[in-house]
Amino acid sequence: MRWLALFLFPLMLIAYEPFFTVIDPPKGWLFTDPSKYEDGVKVVFIASDKKMFTPSLTLTVEYVGNASIAQYTKALEKIYQRDDFQELGTFKTSTGTAHLFQIDRKNQWGAIRILQAITFYEGFALIQTGACLKKDFLEFHETYLNSFKSLRTTPSILTSCNDSSLEKRLEEVTKCWRKLCLTSKDNKESLFTSSFFQNSHWKPFVNYIESALESEGVCWQFLAIKHIQETLLSENAL
Repeated sequence: MRWLALFLFPLMLIAYEPFFTVIDPPKGWLFTDPSKYEDGVKVVFIASDKKMFTPSLTLTVEYVGNASIAQYTKALEKIYQRDDFQELGTFKTSTGTAHLFQIDRKNQWGAIRILQAITFYEGFALIQTGACLKKDFLEFHETYLNSFKSLRTTPSILTSCNDSSLEKRLEEVTKCWRKLCLTSKDNKESLFTSSFFQNSHWKPFVNYIESALESEGVCWQFLAIKHIQETLLSENAL
C-alpha cells in the first residue's frame, strides 16, 4: 500500500479546520515524510530527492480567528524583518482572494526566494509556500502560481469526491471506530495502531482510497487519508 506506511507515525490529535482543503501539486513532484511535518502543515512536495536544496511546495492551515489580512501582513513583516519582504498583489482562487508575498533570504545554500500565497477562509489562513534558489526562480515561478491557483475547499471529504461509494465506506469505518472506542479502555492512539483496527478496518479503507479513488488525484488521496485519520482521533464529526 502506497500511503499506509506514511500514516503510522506520532499523530496530531485534532483536525483543526472544519473543512477539507486540497491543491494540485506540480506534476512529478514527490511527497516528503509526514512524520517531519510541523503543526498545521498538511503536505509538502519537493521537485527532487537527489539535491541538498530542491524546490518545494508546502500547504499549511493556520487558525487566525477574527484577524484581518492587514493584521496578518503586519505579523509577516515582523517575522521576515531581516529578509527582503514584498507584497506582490492578489489573485483569485475558487476559495477566495489570495494575497501574494515574496521573501528573499540567505542561508547555507545561498540566496533563497520564497513565494507565498495566503487565503483567508472561515477563520483560517490557507498558506501555500513555494521555495527555491533565487537563481532558479524564473524556472519555477509559473509552476508555483499554477498550484497556488488550484486551491479549493469543500465542507467535507464527501463533498470533495465524485465517487458515491465513499460515504458508505466512511460510515462503516467510522461506526467500527466509535464502537471500538466505547468498548475499550485503551487510549485512542493505541486503539488506532492496534492490529485489530488496522487489519480489519483501516488498511482495507486505505486500500479502497488508493485503488477506487485514483481519479481524485494523489494529493487528494494523501490529504483525505490524513484528514480522516486526524478526525477519527479527535471527536469532531466527519
